[in-house]
Amino acid sequence: MLTSIPGCRTQRNTLNQYGTEEVDITVANTRADNGLRMLPDFFLVECKNWTTPVDSTTLGYFVNVLADRGCELGILAAASGITGNQEHRSRAFNIGTNALIRRIRVLVITADDIRRLRGPEDLIELLHSRNLLLTAHGGIHLG
Repeated sequence: MLTSIPGCRTQRNTLNQYGTEEVDITVANTRADNGLRMLPDFFLVECKNWTTPVDSTTLGYFVNVLADRGCELGILAAASGITGNQEHRSRAFNIGTNALIRRIRVLVITADDIRRLRGPEDLIELLHSRNLLLTAHGGIHLG
C-alpha cells in the first residue's frame, strides 16, 4: 500500500553492506502534497506478522538499525502489537519512549489497524495520527 501513496518509493528486503542487518522496506518519501508530508524523506518499515506481541529486545534491535542507517523514523508493523503497557511505558513501550532521546521515532501499527484501512488515504491518516500522538504523549501510542 505504501507504493500507492503519492511521493513514496520503496525497496524491499535489503541487507546492509556487511550482511548483518536486513530491512523489510525502505521508503523514500518526496512529501507530495497528498502524501506523507509529515514524515521524513527516508524511513524504514519492519514487519512482524507474529501471533504474540513484539518484545522490547526486538524493538530495541529495530531502533539500533534505524540509528545505524541514520533514519529518524521507523514504522513497526506488529500484527499483535508490542509488549507492555503504553500508559506506564513498560517493556517495549519503554524502548520506544527512550528512542526519542536518540531523536528516533517509532510508529507502531497493528493487524487491526491494517484491517481497517480502505485505501492509501486511510494509511496516510493513520501514520500522521500516530506521529502526532507520539509527539503529544512523548512515547509510542496506539491510538
